[in-house]
Order: sequence, then C-alpha cells, then structure tokens
Amino acid sequence: MKKIILKTTCTILALLIIPVALFIIGLTTPQQFGATYYGVLPKMVERLKTTEGKRIVVVGNSAVAFGVNGELIESEIEGYTVCPFGLYGAVGTKAMMDLSRENIKEGDIVILAPEQGAQSLSLYFNGETLWKCLDGNFDLLTRISFDDIASMIGSYPAFISQKFGYLSTNSAPVPEGVYAASSFNERLDMIYDRPYNQMLMGFDSVERVSYDKSVMTAEFSEYVNEYNDFVTSKGATLLYGFCPINIQGVMPNTTEEDIDAFYDFLDETLNCEILGSPHNYLFDSDWFYDSNVHVNTAGSVVYTRQLVQDIKVYLGDSSKTEIVIPEKPVVPEEDVTGEDGKDAALFEYEETSYGYNIVALTEAGKQVTSIEIPDFYNGKKVLAFGADVFAGNTLIQEIHIGKNIKSILDDSFNGCTSLKSIYMSKEAKASDCAVYSGLFNGVTGCKIYVPKAEMTNYINDYWWGRHGSFIEAY
Repeated sequence: MKKIILKTTCTILALLIIPVALFIIGLTTPQQFGATYYGVLPKMVERLKTTEGKRIVVVGNSAVAFGVNGELIESEIEGYTVCPFGLYGAVGTKAMMDLSRENIKEGDIVILAPEQGAQSLSLYFNGETLWKCLDGNFDLLTRISFDDIASMIGSYPAFISQKFGYLSTNSAPVPEGVYAASSFNERLDMIYDRPYNQMLMGFDSVERVSYDKSVMTAEFSEYVNEYNDFVTSKGATLLYGFCPINIQGVMPNTTEEDIDAFYDFLDETLNCEILGSPHNYLFDSDWFYDSNVHVNTAGSVVYTRQLVQDIKVYLGDSSKTEIVIPEKPVVPEEDVTGEDGKDAALFEYEETSYGYNIVALTEAGKQVTSIEIPDFYNGKKVLAFGADVFAGNTLIQEIHIGKNIKSILDDSFNGCTSLKSIYMSKEAKASDCAVYSGLFNGVTGCKIYVPKAEMTNYINDYWWGRHGSFIEAY
C-alpha cells in the first residue's frame, strides 16, 4: 500500500513539476517577439510610466496606432505630452484599460477611443495575443484583471510552444511591412509609410461598421464607467472619443439619425464626457489603408487634426489649428496583365472595374479534389472569390490561392468536410490578403501552407496571426 501511495505521489509531483518548469523557463528565456508588432505594447506602457507633466493619453486599439500623430498634437496643444496607448484589437479594449491604470497621473487627459465594432466594445480578451505582447516584460502580468487569468493560463501552452520553436531554431521573427516594431519611432508614432488605400473597392466589406447601440455590450459600458471612476480618483479626466471610420465601410442604410441615436446612447450610458461628434470622424475611403479604421499616412494627419480641434474645444482653447489637410492620396493605376491559370476554366466570373471576381465553380470544377485559383482571367487580375464558391463542397481537398486575391471571406470553406490544405501563392506576401476570425468556420483539420520565406510574416501578421496555430511552411 505504501508503495502505491509513494508511486502516486511521485506521479502527481512529476505532473506538477513539468508545467511549472515550462512556465518558469518561458518567463526567463530571451524574448522572441520584441521585433514584431506585438513588441510595441510594452514600449507604450513604458512611455506612459516615464513621461512627466501633463499628458494626453489615447487608449484604444490599432486605430490609435495608425491614426494618432503625437508630434502634431503636441505642436498644437502646448504643455502636453502625448502617450498613444492602442495597438491591436485582438488584445481587447479591456486589457488596454487595465494595463494603463497603474500609470494614470493627476492632470492627465485620458481619451478612450475604441474601434466601432462588437469586439472592441465588449469585454473581449485574448490571452495568447497578450502573452506575445508581454514576452520579456512579464512584470506587466500583475496588471491583468483577475477575471482574465483563466484565459492567460489556458493560452500559455500555445504561446510557449511557438516561443520554444523560435528559441530552438534561433529564428526570432523580424517581420517586414507595417506590422512590425520598426514601424514606430521612439515617441511611438507610426512612421511606416502607408501611401494609399490598398483595399479592394476602397473598403473592407466584411468587417463593416455599425452604429446600432447593440454593438456595445452592457458589461463594457459598465466597465468604462468603473474605469472613469478610477481615472477620476487619480485626479485625471476620462473622455470618450472616436476612432477614424471609413464612411464607405459603414453598414448600408445607416442614416445620420442612426449615428445621432448612438451618440445619445453613449451620452445616457457613460458617466464620462464625450469628446466631439461621431459624424466628424467619418472620412472618405481615400484616407484609409488596409481596414475601415486604419488610416494611411495622409489620413493620420486628417484624423489627428480633428482630434486636436475637439481637444481644444474641451480645453477652451480658441487658437487656430495650423495642421494643414494634405492632398488625398491617389491609388496608382496598374497596367498588369497575364495569362489564364491552368484551372481558370473551372470557375465562373463577374467582371468589375478592378478585375474579375469568382462567383461559382463550373460543373467540372465541382468534381475536382484539387484546384488553383488563377492569378488572371481574360488578361485581367482575379481579385476575390465569393464565400459560397467552395462552401458545402465535400469533395475538395486542396485549394491553391492566387497571388492577387485581396481577402478570404468568413465561411468560405464552411462544410468542406474533405478540405485539408490551403496553399498561399509563393509570390504573395502576408499583407497582400486579409482574413478574418471566421476563416475556419465549418471546417476542421485544415492547415494553411505558406512560403517558407514568408512564414514569420504570416504568423505575426495583423490578420493572419489569429490563425497562427494552423499555419505551416512549404
């Protein structure tokens, strides 16, 4: 009996030691995500911690990172230092509020400007993303709300697996493009040039913006009010602000009255003052980059100018705003043609002013198990395929995505019970094609294969990163 008890005790201790050891090793090994987009968050915390005097702190999501030009704000509003505090929607607005609390100081003007979407206006929290953000800065874990500890524990294995993979191969990611730590300067203004709108038709047709009051949960508004109480207790002021919105990306049939009604809802629900009007943060698509809330370089000037004007009204500052609105960026015309792909005849198409969209499979296309989405058809680019082109296809096992595809819609593979492999073109970069949270709706056991040279960029991309555990190199 004693031997059984001893053996059982040793087994339990071994089972406990392994995860504890992995946890300690994960916390003490060199950071692997410092050069990625995730790695900017600890720098934002540090700036908020170390800046002295009066500050303007803008809390939110990636719309803050893309939109706020702190240098311009400081040139217009004397005596204040700007601390941008928004990076990635996948972190969650609640986490950004929690991470900011310890360093809110007397005299601060805190502007909470979350993105106008259901995820950002809820208590959504993503532990795996936050682990990557805090890699090498684990002292910040003490700032995480107790309510989110379970998510952090549950997501740790996925994080540590990826981190050990980089450590074991000495291949810490150094992404290219806008979603990298190098895209920000020391003051945490985004300096990576976003020259013009890259979205098909100029807006994101999947993650459209709604002003229905149901987009904000009651739990979130309660949390904002509690955050307001905290900020006020520190001798600071909380203002609810607005992020830039691509007017072409707003839900169809939204009226000015609908937007007014949302403002009234905020005014009735929140205890803090509202900064400006949501109408003034609706901008033409020319000012945006790769989403309905990410402005391009010129757009950041336009957004910052509006923010400055509203802050001046709040401060009672009647001085003229000297920020000059730049010329609207022009999308360059592409004179690109090519030959039809080998499987071009297996699809049905719709021609647009941009190129071709795939709308269906032909009868022959429905019978194949492997298919290539062509780069060109009739000499023009193939840019998109409808969500119902493959949905429900129980025969397809392998799909090759052409290099010109701009996005993959949610539910595109729903019901594809045999689908095991999606291959991204060797000529495409991660940033060339946007995907969303519903990429794998209705499909199981499927992997995305990407070029080996682009693997790091896909896994750490703003869009693709959420599906990192399904991505492999070929």
